Amino acid sequence: MVIGRWADVVEGAVFKKWGIVKEFSQECKKVGIGQDFGFTNDPSAAVRCGIIDNRLYVDELFYETDMLSSAIANSLKPFSMKVFADSQDPRLIQEIKNRGVNIYPVDKFPGSIKAGIDKIKDMEFFVTERSYNLITELRKYVWDKDKDGNYINEPVDEYNHLMDAIRYYVLGCLPGRILKPKDLTGIFTH
Repeated sequence: MVIGRWADVVEGAVFKKWGIVKEFSQECKKVGIGQDFGFTNDPSAAVRCGIIDNRLYVDELFYETDMLSSAIANSLKPFSMKVFADSQDPRLIQEIKNRGVNIYPVDKFPGSIKAGIDKIKDMEFFVTERSYNLITELRKYVWDKDKDGNYINEPVDEYNHLMDAIRYYVLGCLPGRILKPKDLTGIFTH
């Protein structure tokens, strides 16, 4: 049984039904970390995620701007978990990996945002009460509108840093949409 409460949401919210729980369940399976990268204006954001049956539990780990790859690696390393991350900057992923973090880039295929949202919506969704920035994002993460003011099937690209991190976990851990390293053997030989 889950002890918690359902959250209040705004009109047009991407996630209308999610619960707030006291703490991350120790019974979770497939526990890993979702990581989204930012720097100046957007934060680097990490969230611990885990599954029990068809329930997704998430717990905000950090949400900070101006983090260099060394600071991100130092923040992730103590958890000793698989990290599923934004694949946009392979150099950043390699720098973090070089510092001993078990990190995997997640495939950002066409339609991956909607696919990740749909996968999350297929589960019951629970957030720890200490996840302040995540709760704020969930309350403000809304569907975009067309020129006539009708909602469209694409979220507004705001309040989504931890939401993106959760999507990377869901797409990387559950269906395994991680990018495989390219074999460059022989390319630089004569």
